[in-house]
Amino acid sequence: MKSCRRAYVTLLALSFLLLEMAVAWAQSETELIRGAKQEGKVMFWSAMRNEDNQALVEGFEAKYPFVKVDVLRASSEQLVNRAVTESLAGKATADVLNGFALKALQNRGMLLAYESPEAAHYPLGFKDPKHYWISLYNGYSTIGYNSKLVSKADAPKDWPDLLNPKWKGQIGMDKEEYFWYAGMLKHWGDEKGRTFMESLARQQIHWRSGHSLLANLMSTGEFPLMGIVYPDRIEQMKANGEPVDWVRTADPILVNLGLVVIAAKAPHPNAAKLFYNYSVSREGQTILRKRNRVSARDDVPPLVPDMDPKKLRLVPLDPEIATTTKYNEEFQKVFGLR
Repeated sequence: MKSCRRAYVTLLALSFLLLEMAVAWAQSETELIRGAKQEGKVMFWSAMRNEDNQALVEGFEAKYPFVKVDVLRASSEQLVNRAVTESLAGKATADVLNGFALKALQNRGMLLAYESPEAAHYPLGFKDPKHYWISLYNGYSTIGYNSKLVSKADAPKDWPDLLNPKWKGQIGMDKEEYFWYAGMLKHWGDEKGRTFMESLARQQIHWRSGHSLLANLMSTGEFPLMGIVYPDRIEQMKANGEPVDWVRTADPILVNLGLVVIAAKAPHPNAAKLFYNYSVSREGQTILRKRNRVSARDDVPPLVPDMDPKKLRLVPLDPEIATTTKYNEEFQKVFGLR
């Protein structure tokens, strides 16, 4: 009986100790502000457009004027390579990073697991279950068409419709749709996915580089369909009177995630957490929404009603996809691009 009582007391004491440790680990915003004032700076490495970075930084600095944000803008892959190079040299200059390919840093133990209080507003798939990242913005991938050349009734309703013989030689696509290719195979399974891709490759695709160029060519009638479009861009073009539209019923609509993370060895850890929290907060996400960025937050409205996540068959891409070149090589081989 006494041994049971001692075990109970020990367990109780351990529980209180763990609770104290958890409370100590979870810093309040007041504590973060106190630390950030001493640090005075945060380094943000970002794959976003410069104008979008600047808008987010201006909002943050207006709210927290005691922290100066320096931005390094580069592609997601370039940021990963630079971070790894710095790590091998025994130094670290990045505090917060943004880009899809950042899972490679997580796999190397170079990211901080931090449970942001803002994470509660993000659905599963748009945040890491182990708290290493949240999606700062999202890119939906679906089918597009020239609404002058193709009526809504005749437009494809889903991916298999692209294989209809009438669309042979009528589809434009980007030469580097590696993530879409990988995501479709993961979602459908290898057999179904590869069968579809091999059939699509026989549709005499018009290959170009760059989604903006392709969307413009589709708008001018170079080809009536576009294999992959971003609805946010198409909605901008529609607002300017261009004859373009996008397919709402594609299943799946894959979502490219713009991850935001904190470096494990961030030189300014308090300012880093403060900036991270702000970027995924409702205020930060509203700023990015005004820049035509798509948010996954449950309290930030879609860019247009048709882009409401509840109306679409969204499937977030697995960030692990970007850690290998396997799919790049497969895509090029299947579509004869090398």
